[in-house]
Amino acid sequence: MSGYKSEYEAIIDKLIPYIPKRISGRDAILQMRDEGSPNWRQMEWIGFWFEHIVKLALNEDLNKSEQSHYGNTKFDLVRKHTWDLKVHPNQTKSLILNDLSAIEHCLKSEGGLGFIILSGNAEYDTDLSFKTWHDQLKGGVSKYEEERIERKAPSRRRKVSFVPTVIEGFWFNSFSEIELCLAKGIMGEFQAGMRNSNGVKRMPKLAIKRIQDLGAFRIGANFFSKIK
Repeated sequence: MSGYKSEYEAIIDKLIPYIPKRISGRDAILQMRDEGSPNWRQMEWIGFWFEHIVKLALNEDLNKSEQSHYGNTKFDLVRKHTWDLKVHPNQTKSLILNDLSAIEHCLKSEGGLGFIILSGNAEYDTDLSFKTWHDQLKGGVSKYEEERIERKAPSRRRKVSFVPTVIEGFWFNSFSEIELCLAKGIMGEFQAGMRNSNGVKRMPKLAIKRIQDLGAFRIGANFFSKIK
């Protein structure tokens, strides 16, 4: 078995017992807070919880785990190979990955990059009770939220819970494979040409548009049969 494939399987074998059938947003946020994660205040808690739980499963120092950096972009997990961790709600069509130029630099310098993706069904906060609870836990609304209110921009829906359905790995040996996916429309660029509120141009990110068509790059899928 190729090195990255065996490494993927080893990661998954350790990870599966840590993932419940249903992930409560409140429980996940409190777990991160109580276990020292700096990301428990983040609105998109599920992605940060997944990163936290992977490092917990691998028995790594939660605050000092090695990461791969390219400019301001980091990839979440470095073993013998580099991996990025993502969570994909089944209700959404596309999945935003990371900075496109960072992915290109990583592939050219390290000779490979893998993505470990947890997919599942998200339940959303329809009455804002979850948002209210989280804001109170944080001690009030954030400066970012205050600026959003001032701009009269709509608030993004919070996820209340997440029910995992599958975890998959995808491996790319070269940036030319990414370019092939872009040419076929399997992947695309996200936020190209967009600017931040301060006028600074945003760097384009890579997005998976049709995850089902990435079969040629899939290295494993686990349907949580081990979860009791």
